[in-house]
Amino acid sequence: MNQLNIEPIAKDKIRLEVFDNGAGLTVQFVGDIDMEDPSLVLDPLFEKIHQGMVAKKIPFIVADFKGLTFLNSSGIKAVAKWIMKLAMLPPDQKYQIRISHNKAITWQVTSLPTLTFLVPGAVKVE
Repeated sequence: MNQLNIEPIAKDKIRLEVFDNGAGLTVQFVGDIDMEDPSLVLDPLFEKIHQGMVAKKIPFIVADFKGLTFLNSSGIKAVAKWIMKLAMLPPDQKYQIRISHNKAITWQVTSLPTLTFLVPGAVKVE
């Protein structure tokens, strides 16, 4: 379990799980996201994470995409929407999103680094 009490999600070909990670959290994506509207799964998860991060003043979360073989454009849009929530926060409530990716998966190398430009300083690709 994790400090936000977020249950693992398994839907279609994707498994999402949130773990404690020292002072922060990790959200792990495994499988592939090619459903027609992944925001139905991702938006509520990201909202719970975002609210919990702010409420508990958790300093960072690792978004671990290493096990995600595919993410369609609607899924990338849902991730971008989550990141944009950081732009609305006052500086003392911001947290950092660290994106962990697999350099052997082409879509991750081409798509994930562009997310760092949405809220400068808030997102890092590792």
